[in-house]
Amino acid sequence: MSTAPTIADNFTVFGIDISKYQGNEINSLDKQTDKLTFIICKATEGITYTDPDFKTNWPAIQAKGFVRGAYHFYHCDDDLAKQVANYLGVVGELSKTDFPPIVDFEETSIDPGIDKTTIQPNLLQFLTLLEQKTGRKPLIYTDNNTANAYLTDPAFAAYKLWIADYNATLALPNVWKSQPWTLWQKSANYTLNNQSNDFDVFNGDSAAFATFIQNS
Repeated sequence: MSTAPTIADNFTVFGIDISKYQGNEINSLDKQTDKLTFIICKATEGITYTDPDFKTNWPAIQAKGFVRGAYHFYHCDDDLAKQVANYLGVVGELSKTDFPPIVDFEETSIDPGIDKTTIQPNLLQFLTLLEQKTGRKPLIYTDNNTANAYLTDPAFAAYKLWIADYNATLALPNVWKSQPWTLWQKSANYTLNNQSNDFDVFNGDSAAFATFIQNS
């Protein structure tokens, strides 16, 4: 199944996100034929994990002319400063042409036995630390169920949203209902060169995308 954009979708800026599960897919991608604007790859998770394909994906995305992004999978039970250090130690300095730091927060971010009253203040502190270290405001990736259960502090609305929602009509988490979304992960079944990918669209045209990257 492919969820390539149609005229009806009216999305002109789109991309994929990849990790070790796509293997060496980056080698087969071509900006001209695949029509992708951006590729986001997994960098790190928790305090010690690095995606094994990041060191290949990160430079190759840029070399092939795609706008690149790197995300960190957040764990509630891991030290905040050490998670920031893990991400920055692997990614290095982000270029002005890269996405801002991306933080992946989903159901499996909530480690067993965690005190749930600490989830929101700790995540907000992590986001603040990451912004202080990079000078750029992070983007949050999440889904509706997780966000509506755990991201209820209005402070999260200050962060741009990358929402995972595979329904035909997009729904936004309560905190972001009055804010425009930035990225929408529409499908986990977008096929390129026989490889299944997550498919992501940007909320705007190419000029708006360029402005977002420049100003974020």
